Amino acid sequence: MKTLTTPLLAAIAMLLTGPATAESPGDLFIIHELDQPAEAAAAQVRSYTEAEEDWLFLAEFGLAGGNVIALKICYPAIGPDIVAAGMHTFAMMPCGHLAFYEEDGQSMLSMLDMDFMTTLDPHPRLEDAAATARPAFAAILSDVLAVE
Repeated sequence: MKTLTTPLLAAIAMLLTGPATAESPGDLFIIHELDQPAEAAAAQVRSYTEAEEDWLFLAEFGLAGGNVIALKICYPAIGPDIVAAGMHTFAMMPCGHLAFYEEDGQSMLSMLDMDFMTTLDPHPRLEDAAATARPAFAAILSDVLAVE
């Protein structure tokens, strides 16, 4: 059995408590300014994914002392690619991890680019999954939140 590493424990702690310092985001983060309060944007995405057959709403929860609304939504069309890449890849739960928050008075959205999967495991079917999911997530952000 493997044990948790110090960097992993630090990452988990940061998710629960918030970052100690602000750093520049990496290439795998998609960040958008929003034209509405974070709570309203999160509610719109939740409502949309609950109503649409092509999407699966999994969870909503608060992080960083309630300063962040986190949503986990999935695009089931990529399921066969995930299965083909190996059952171990389910540990990533390759779905959309969205965070809605306020920063300097501006409502923000951040999420992981689907390439996070291929960064962790370069399997060709995960590349297919990312290529399929990326435009679907871009469309939901555009259609529901009017962000490009």
